[in-house]
Amino acid sequence: MKITAKTIAEQLGLSIATVDRALNNRSGVSPKTLKKVLEKAKELNYKPNMSASLLSRKKQILVAFVFPIYPEYFWKEIEMGIMKAYKDLCDYGFEIDIIRTSKFEVEEQVRVVQDIIQSTKYDGLVLSANDATPFIHVINTGIENGFPIYTFNSDSPTSKRLSYVGADYQDSGRLAGELLYHFTHTSKKFALITDKMNTFQMQQKVLGFIEYTAQSNKMELIRPLKISNTDLSNSIMELEDELKLVDGIYVATGALADVARGIEEMKLNKNPILIGHDMNKEIHHFLKNNVITATICQDPVYQGSLAVRKVFDHLMLGEPIQVVKDIVKLEIVTKGNVKYYVHE
Repeated sequence: MKITAKTIAEQLGLSIATVDRALNNRSGVSPKTLKKVLEKAKELNYKPNMSASLLSRKKQILVAFVFPIYPEYFWKEIEMGIMKAYKDLCDYGFEIDIIRTSKFEVEEQVRVVQDIIQSTKYDGLVLSANDATPFIHVINTGIENGFPIYTFNSDSPTSKRLSYVGADYQDSGRLAGELLYHFTHTSKKFALITDKMNTFQMQQKVLGFIEYTAQSNKMELIRPLKISNTDLSNSIMELEDELKLVDGIYVATGALADVARGIEEMKLNKNPILIGHDMNKEIHHFLKNNVITATICQDPVYQGSLAVRKVFDHLMLGEPIQVVKDIVKLEIVTKGNVKYYVHE
């Protein structure tokens, strides 16, 4: 049987209104009655109705979610997760403001974050930083002034941010190396493709990949090949001479579909094994047509949803939060299971 305020009231011979005031620590209850109600609640293992409690308090919270525009397909799924969780929580006075920033402009994102922290409009910030280092001082200043800041998808781990939801990118790079090793059989000459933004996330992927390939003298890694995010097609085609010589390619940046398209246009004698990250319709197409061998997904819908719920629990429910990392699982997607990973 569910224990309610009415149950407690009936057993103590008190009015429901008196019991409700006692359980919610409101005035108008004598110390003796308060003690009786709390003891009876503990005896019966009473669990408060959180929905009713939140609605009665009429607490209003507005949280800014700041993340970049690029790659659009990835952040669309993040936003799906955010909105999925928000729909369950918006009736309780919890509001979200989504702010998208330019794909490569770190300085612009810093200005946006500073404006949010200094504004009296917002009660908290959930940030996916374009790069970790430029935000350390900004985040620390906000936290020291009592403004709660959380990170997701892209962390600033040496800052004082309250929590992080997202992938372990060093693990992600190691997994890419392991996949290439097993898919390429006896030949082991690999290319690593990055972009020109040397962000913390990219550094971690590269570190993990190099760590794995360094384990064996059977694996040779050519110098990292950098492509331009502002001229993807041409910068990829310029790599043709290097890519003719490799057995496998790891695309550590968000340009897996663009590299796959370039590989297809190069018409190489033998397509290399191609590994990268994330999922969209183009990546799905290239997996089905054997241009991409596998992609590593990190459940962006869940990332968005979990980030919302952690902030809600902290700011709305008052649950204590430790400086923790909620690491999402890495999922290997190939031609055989890709149909389960495309969100229409």
